[in-house]
Amino acid sequence: MADVKPPVLLVDFENIQDLDHLKRLRNTDYEIRVFLGPQQAKLPTALVRHAQPFGSRLQWIQMEGNGKNALDFHIAYTIGIVVAEDRKRRIFVLSKDTGFDPLITYLAKRSISCERIEELGKFLTAKDANPSPIKPAPTASQASVENLAQTTAPPLAPGKSSGKAPTLTEVILHLNAIPPRTRPKKPKTLAAHLASHFKKQSPGNDFSLIVKELANLGKISITGDKLSYRNK
Repeated sequence: MADVKPPVLLVDFENIQDLDHLKRLRNTDYEIRVFLGPQQAKLPTALVRHAQPFGSRLQWIQMEGNGKNALDFHIAYTIGIVVAEDRKRRIFVLSKDTGFDPLITYLAKRSISCERIEELGKFLTAKDANPSPIKPAPTASQASVENLAQTTAPPLAPGKSSGKAPTLTEVILHLNAIPPRTRPKKPKTLAAHLASHFKKQSPGNDFSLIVKELANLGKISITGDKLSYRNK
């Protein structure tokens, strides 16, 4: 079975211009498509800097010609293209325009994961980064992390549950939110930090295994008892 394609974020730039939190998606597999109105010929310098590290994962789509709801129709068309390519792919629309909601409700009834969000910063919290009524099959790397963490977790006191280990996306989003200078500098301290941060979600899990998986995937580099983070 073919792997599910990465989630896609469709940005209504006519409606929302505050994309400061976009940089927190750099080291994830999200694809971003920013839809610009015909009069939005100039972009803020800060936004361009945030966008450059994404490379081909971020696309600018400039509208041509004027018309009522023209940009919204382009986004709706793109949703249709994405769904045609992969019905299991998660789609997020960043817009305060409630006009998208009837379409999203229509898609939900057909088991298609599409959600409108209004605040990118709130969306990128560990809790909201993966909102979806449909949970796609985990990638091999995510399944590896979750299975290892759950099967090797130490016994807990009666009545307590080890919970579910966080996905790699959740871990990476959390690490991206930490200023580089204050990130843990050793594998053991990183494992302890993650265990502390995700303790409510998955108490008792062995986060050293997640650290090893991050290294295997090239997200971090471990040399002896020191580690460095991959900047992308």
